[in-house]
Amino acid sequence: MLLIEKGDKVRLPKRYHAVNNICAYIYDHLTEVLSDPYYSQMSQTTFEFGEDEEFQQIVKQSKVHIIDALKTANKKAELETVLTKHLVMSIVSDMTNFIYESIKIAQKGKMSVAFALVRKPFTDQLLILEQILIDKTDFINRFFHNGNPQDYDPSSNKLDKAMIIEAAILKLRFPIFQPKFIHELRYDKSSKLSINWISNHALHIVTNDKDYKTENQNLNFVFSVPEDIESYWHHFFLAIPILLIYTSSIVDKIIFEIIDDKDNRKELRQLQRLIGLMMSFERVQKSRMSTSLFSIISKAIVTECGICKHKNRFKKHDFKLFFYQEIFLCSKCFNPIKLHEDGIKNLSKILG
Repeated sequence: MLLIEKGDKVRLPKRYHAVNNICAYIYDHLTEVLSDPYYSQMSQTTFEFGEDEEFQQIVKQSKVHIIDALKTANKKAELETVLTKHLVMSIVSDMTNFIYESIKIAQKGKMSVAFALVRKPFTDQLLILEQILIDKTDFINRFFHNGNPQDYDPSSNKLDKAMIIEAAILKLRFPIFQPKFIHELRYDKSSKLSINWISNHALHIVTNDKDYKTENQNLNFVFSVPEDIESYWHHFFLAIPILLIYTSSIVDKIIFEIIDDKDNRKELRQLQRLIGLMMSFERVQKSRMSTSLFSIISKAIVTECGICKHKNRFKKHDFKLFFYQEIFLCSKCFNPIKLHEDGIKNLSKILG
């Protein structure tokens, strides 16, 4: 369990508990994809091929895997759907294991391990998800039809990572993410904020690259004193909430282009993530939640209580409650209220 409850004894200083818990809630957005029946369409696919006898004969051959059957029958669209689902669910499953262990170990102050563990999910796996979001046909061609790992290796210098991030954010249509900053957090070797910079120190006891060279008479992370650990915590709980929120947004965008979303979960989750991002900035950078942005959202989702008919315009404390409890309360009668359809549509326009 990543959540730190009141009274829990952990090494992590109390000032980081709130942002740790923000990470825990956003982490649950990712694991929910794997376990919640709402996402069951990602684990099963139904096709109707009518009187396609040739395909039926291929499928009836018990030793033929459905993916091979689809390829043999040249069912490209269906094959793309199956492979996209399989790739996304498998990558999310693996990356959540790394992220969980990283946050858990960061709570204990074992920061070289914590930073080493976030390299794979945020520099490699996330880049694959971004490419799937941008153009899944292109990625499936490189991954499956060509099949050469050199064509889809996320560490390849042939990939323009900055361009991929920019294109992914453009598809998200979520105004809070800045492509240059997301790129810096992940790949900028010259930036001490970068996962690339810090994880190279975490993984290698001596580094010779001019951008993250080991200091004279030192070994990376080995001689860390309490002041260093404090600096690592600050770095970790600045970068990881942002990257978690961004990753969850990418995953949701891919998934809800494939499956039904009758409960408008995409918009509600995106609102949660926006609130979480603002709260993490508030905690780590001592900045205030953007009143102008939340004022725009509040105006867009004014909601009438179904019981007392009071029209609610939500405030900062209402948004914080929604982040943690996933409910809004009527400010007059305190009963739970659901956003109206018009409010959801307006939310979708603002948050993508």
